[in-house]
Amino acid sequence: MTADTSGMETAGDLTLVPCGGRWDAVKVPRWIAVQALKQLKGKHGAVIVDPRERALYFLVPPQSTSGWTVQYTSPLSTASYVAVPPSSKESGPGVYWLTSPVHGPVHTRTGLLRVVIEETLGPQMKVAL
Repeated sequence: MTADTSGMETAGDLTLVPCGGRWDAVKVPRWIAVQALKQLKGKHGAVIVDPRERALYFLVPPQSTSGWTVQYTSPLSTASYVAVPPSSKESGPGVYWLTSPVHGPVHTRTGLLRVVIEETLGPQMKVAL
């Protein structure tokens, strides 16, 4: 399966793709995402890296981010867009796939992602205020 990348083309071969169709996304700061990826131990779907934003975007099932309130992270669904690189771009410079949907599942399980991020943050930082 591949991520739906139909959207508006931008400079640098990126495509702005609306969330909420084939997938939602969770934007996670790099410092949290690196630890979450270690805990996921390969049990994740496609992940986009945006070095300029210092963030990773985990693709999750559509409409699954409702009620997401994890500190430091941002749920992206309808009315949100993600800059998606070509499926073959797996290194920088610029936005690239850490894990391309060409090489595995598109979605990370939303509940599992939430659990590992909350474990990374610790009990005092689980829910955004």
